[in-house]
Amino acid sequence: MIVRDEGATFLPITQPDHARLARDIVAAMRTEPALLGASRDTVLLATQEHDNGWIEVDAEPTIDPASGRPCDFIAGPASVKHELWPRGIRRVAQADLRAGALVAQHAITVYDRFRSDRAWDLFFAEMEGARDRMLQRSGMERTDLLVDYTYVRLGDLISLAFCTGWTDEHHFGVWRVRLEQDHVLITPDPFGGERVPIRIEARELPKRTFRTDDDLR
Repeated sequence: MIVRDEGATFLPITQPDHARLARDIVAAMRTEPALLGASRDTVLLATQEHDNGWIEVDAEPTIDPASGRPCDFIAGPASVKHELWPRGIRRVAQADLRAGALVAQHAITVYDRFRSDRAWDLFFAEMEGARDRMLQRSGMERTDLLVDYTYVRLGDLISLAFCTGWTDEHHFGVWRVRLEQDHVLITPDPFGGERVPIRIEARELPKRTFRTDDDLR
């Protein structure tokens, strides 16, 4: 779950809702040749479903016992992340093996900072193994996967900037992503000069200390 801090309130946003917004953002891109070919539908499916493993987690939100704040997708325990990603990848792969490989690549990419942590060794081995098996079964080359993955990650970053309220500039590939008030600015522009309206649904909670998980729920 994303937990946006609005000062007097928390705005919880589910990961699947964020991912659907990311899909709509990628679908609006107009200057990227890779999104105009045969892999477009696979890229959009992977973007839309890249966080579907969070469905069960977001349905039963928890608190950080130390602060009483709702746990977000960053602060939650590693064990939860290790469990949810294989589940999400299996779901996507049932519809499209290539989309499943893209979601596995996403898991590998976003947690790369934990490469030196031995507690994550099994996770990376499982994600890389799943990705490579799906690539082999689908006949997709690793180089093509990495080209397609570019847009899964870019859509994810744009949606996250909007949903979280992060104001730090984020860099990925040739792009810079920055939130300014209620606009997300992307340089260079992948939308062909168009302004793309985006919105997300959130709950509104009073910003207070929650005593237990049940209190939050």
